[in-house]
Amino acid sequence: MFDRAMYKAQALDQLKNRWLAPCLVVVSIIAVSIGFGRIYKFLSVANFGGRFNWLVFALNVCFSGISGMVLSYVHLKLSRTTEPVKSDDVFVAIGEYALEGILGVLWCWLWLFLWSLLFFIPAIVKFYAYSQMFFVMVENPGIGPMKAMNISKVMTNGHKADLFVMSLSFLGWAFLSSLAFGIGYIWLVPYSTTAFANAYTALKIEAINSGRLTPADFSK
Repeated sequence: MFDRAMYKAQALDQLKNRWLAPCLVVVSIIAVSIGFGRIYKFLSVANFGGRFNWLVFALNVCFSGISGMVLSYVHLKLSRTTEPVKSDDVFVAIGEYALEGILGVLWCWLWLFLWSLLFFIPAIVKFYAYSQMFFVMVENPGIGPMKAMNISKVMTNGHKADLFVMSLSFLGWAFLSSLAFGIGYIWLVPYSTTAFANAYTALKIEAINSGRLTPADFSK
């Protein structure tokens, strides 16, 4: 059973007295993203023309993959342990998962792009089918994006609509965060990502208990 209310309640409890580190992670990601945007804009209007825009875009893609792994690592730890998140955790995530994060985001975007050629709705469905990829790769280092995607598709079978509705349940907070010049996202992202980490754990347990996956499937 997919219980989004429970996952969200658990997230608030898991974040109690532990907001600082995940919020700082989000602030860092936002700051770097804004930096990339400013550089891209500067190069677009400068005499360089568009010669370096591709490089900024490539770096932005790499950063999105790395930041996705960092967010997954930090919030999976928050959902699984009572230990505080430390700056070392961020550096561990970057050092151990950077390459997989970059390959993962490229592999995921490729398939989402191909599905979007058919229509917008199939791409949305596949987005939720692939949504557990980064959690799978973080929990199982070296498993690779292709296998992680296949595992994610099995785990989300029958629950893509549940994950979609869970995303919608954060829209109110996202709207309020936008009204506050985006400052609210500093707290919303840790809250929502921890809730989805709880959902990931539940989906994994269900998939194993139902026989759709085995613990051996999560090995390299």
